[in-house]
Amino acid sequence: MLTAPNYPLSGVGSEVLEKSICVSLTTQRLPIKNIKTYTIKEGSMKAVIFITRRGLKVCADPHVDWVKKAVRTIDKSNRRNVSQTKPTEAQQSPKTAVTLTG
Repeated sequence: MLTAPNYPLSGVGSEVLEKSICVSLTTQRLPIKNIKTYTIKEGSMKAVIFITRRGLKVCADPHVDWVKKAVRTIDKSNRRNVSQTKPTEAQQSPKTAVTLTG
């Protein structure tokens, strides 16, 4: 279960600081295909917060085998997606040199 209390910041008007806190960890295995990404929370309760494709946030125990496997799978998938993207023409190094004179 995940709670998101709001903490007002003094002197900033209506701005609020949102902080996600895990109050319990799921014991139910999530299908990896339903997980979009994850984040790791340190503190009194260490947790991996999985974010599903539907936007749900689910706290899980980082020491459980299925959680470790899911994190590795997501990391591999992200590395593969990054290496497959090609730089745009603007990102590629220029093939001609330009000399400015003043």
